[in-house]
Amino acid sequence: MTETEFLYRALRPEEISRGVLVPKSCGPFVAEPRLPQFLPFTLGERPEHAVRAHQWKGRYPTSGVSTTPHLKRAEHYAQRHRTIAKISVERLGQFQVQTFRVSNYVHASQICVPEDDEVILVCSDAECFPKDIITDIFELSSAVI
Repeated sequence: MTETEFLYRALRPEEISRGVLVPKSCGPFVAEPRLPQFLPFTLGERPEHAVRAHQWKGRYPTSGVSTTPHLKRAEHYAQRHRTIAKISVERLGQFQVQTFRVSNYVHASQICVPEDDEVILVCSDAECFPKDIITDIFELSSAVI
């Protein structure tokens, strides 16, 4: 999945209060293809279409949550709620959390924010992710811009 030991996520208020990652919707991590597309592509509800839709600034909520292997990118997204989760890549497999690196599924010209190097986490059959995948939750210092 990734060469890094940890992934990072800027947490939303619900995630901060519960101490877990919470997807914006539940259900299978699949979507229909949306235009524009690069040929060839497969019709029907598929995870690769959900990966592409997920990154479109929340317009298509999915059961995945966005993470990045770059702490600086998580700090960028944490400016509002100022809290970041540090997630163990090793523990993801132990808890059957699937990983989808956007760059492996989406043509480079259609990646919304390439500098994120986004990795979407998906946990089937749960309204939230296991707490044990998180190694630390910390607040940004006031010095971080």
